[in-house]
Amino acid sequence: MDFEDAVFGKETDIQIPKEEECSTCNGSGAKPGTSPETCSHCKGSGQLNVEQNTPPFGRVVNRRVCHYCQGTGKIIKDKCTTCGGQGKVQSRKKIHVSIPAGIDNGQQIRVAGQGEPGANGGPAGDLYVVIQVKSHEFYEREGDHIFCEMPITFTQAALGDEIEVPTLHGKVKLKVPAGTQTGKTFRLKGKGAPNVRGYGQGDQHIKIRVITPTSLNDRQKELLREFNDISGNQPTDEHENSFFQRVKRAFKGE
Repeated sequence: MDFEDAVFGKETDIQIPKEEECSTCNGSGAKPGTSPETCSHCKGSGQLNVEQNTPPFGRVVNRRVCHYCQGTGKIIKDKCTTCGGQGKVQSRKKIHVSIPAGIDNGQQIRVAGQGEPGANGGPAGDLYVVIQVKSHEFYEREGDHIFCEMPITFTQAALGDEIEVPTLHGKVKLKVPAGTQTGKTFRLKGKGAPNVRGYGQGDQHIKIRVITPTSLNDRQKELLREFNDISGNQPTDEHENSFFQRVKRAFKGE
C-alpha cells in the first residue's frame, strides 16, 4: 500500500483465493441425489482401535484415525463431479478490509471468520493480512516518526530564513536561524504518523542540507572572494574554530 495510506488508514477490498462449500453437492461431497454412507469399519466414529501384544505390558489398545474414511466417519461411493468428493471448491473472494491509521510495514490485520472453512462443517478460521508499505521519494519512517531532508542555500544558512516545509498534514513554516549547519535537525511536534494502537502522534524530523552552488557567475565569484578576504579565510564561529583546531592538531599528530 502507499506510504500516505499507511499513515492515514483506508477502507479497501482485496481478492483472495479461498475454499468454499461446493454449491453442486452443498458440501456433502456426494453426487446429487446420493448421500455419504456411514463408514462400516469405524462405525462412523472416524477412529479405529488397534490392538498390540507387548511382552512387558500385555495387550495395548491404540486409537488411530480410520484410514478408510480419513477420519470423517463417512464413505462417499458416488463422488460429486464438481468437487471430486471434497465438498469444497477453490474460488476467489472479495474481502473488505479496514486498515487502521498508523499501520507500519510488516504489521498484520486479522479479519475474523474470513479464513478457510473448518473440517467436517466446523467454523471458518481467520484471515491475516500482512501489510507491505511502498517507500516514499521524500519521507522516511521509523515507528511513528517521519524523517525528511530539506535543502537550503548557503545564503539562507548563513543569514537565516523562514522556509516552507512539506508534511503529510500540509505545509508548515519553519524558522531557520542564522548560522545553521548541514545536518542540523528540527522537530515538528505531532506532524508524524498516528500510533496504530491510539497512543498519541509521532513527530516529523527535518534534517537541513546546505547546498553548495556548483555554477557561479563572475559577480557571484567576486562577492565570495571579497567575503573570503574580509573573514580572513578563517571560520568565525567559536564551535567551528574549535573543530578546525582539532583538525590542525590531528594533522600535526598531537
